[in-house]
Amino acid sequence: MHKEQYDILDELEELDHLPAIRNLPIQRQHSRHKAYAKPKKPRSGSNILAELAEQADDQGSFDFSYNASRHERQWIIDSLGGFYEGQWLEDVLRLLKGGKEASVYQALVNPSVSLPSPYIAAKVYRPRRFRNLKNDHLYREGRDRLDEDGIQIIDDRTLHAISQRTDYGRRVMHTSWIEHEYQTMQILHAAGADIPVPYTRGNNAILMEYIGGPDMPAPTLNTVKLDRQEAGTLFERVLHNVDLMLANERIHGDLSAYNILYWNGEIKLIDFPQAINPNQNRSAYLIFKRDIRRLVEYFQRQGVKARPNRVAQDLWTSHGHRIQHAPNPALLDDQDEDDLRHWQRYTHSD
Repeated sequence: MHKEQYDILDELEELDHLPAIRNLPIQRQHSRHKAYAKPKKPRSGSNILAELAEQADDQGSFDFSYNASRHERQWIIDSLGGFYEGQWLEDVLRLLKGGKEASVYQALVNPSVSLPSPYIAAKVYRPRRFRNLKNDHLYREGRDRLDEDGIQIIDDRTLHAISQRTDYGRRVMHTSWIEHEYQTMQILHAAGADIPVPYTRGNNAILMEYIGGPDMPAPTLNTVKLDRQEAGTLFERVLHNVDLMLANERIHGDLSAYNILYWNGEIKLIDFPQAINPNQNRSAYLIFKRDIRRLVEYFQRQGVKARPNRVAQDLWTSHGHRIQHAPNPALLDDQDEDDLRHWQRYTHSD
């Protein structure tokens, strides 16, 4: 890898350890720009600097307040410049959260957009080469492959490129990963779940409702100490959301107090790129149990009495799911007696 590519990776890794708030909002003069119609296709090319800076000249007028490093600034321009041109954003104010998968920024909404808050949260994904989500194939099982418009990919050549993990195939997978999170958020918000409102997405980012005050974003629940009464109330509210997700064929996949925002006594669940369908993933119940265990462990420390296995089983079976995992026929040998017995035990388990 080229030395400058290492420099970019080092700077992006540093985002994981930055303070929660950087750069207070700065008042800026509003302006008007051409509309942003639809996200552009991911670009090809082996030079990561060219990938990050390709639109820098065209969107050079996007001069925001956040004091980013040179490489991070190019990354933000590349990912959010289209939203600036489309009059969604007026400014990027500060980094709220840096992570291995994406970073979240507080942005100032363009006054031409009618939203309840003057601020918006912009989730910007890492360049696909630098994403560091372990075992993402575990979460991709059973998913539709989605294009940049959120439509299922059925083109054989594109599907072949994905299966062969070519450079083009990896770019399509990266786009599909983002589209999956956006569609999951749309489904859950429409169902009444406690999540930030998803507004739009494009290129390499999702714009969503900002949770918090002008100078203070909502903290994650893991940093909050609750009294026992409030903890009990919030625990039931979280379980209500988990139940609602199951009703809409979704399991969060990485749910814990680290992925729940707390503001004015209310919660918002966040981060859904790894969400799975309980009917299409063979590891669904194990992943679901892990989510419940992490939640219960936090609330137990706040004085709530709950048994994680019992909570998981009750929620799971209430939606008609089996505790026993369905064997995948493609992995069974019809000439093997043990495999046949395993299949028969499953099919006659009712």
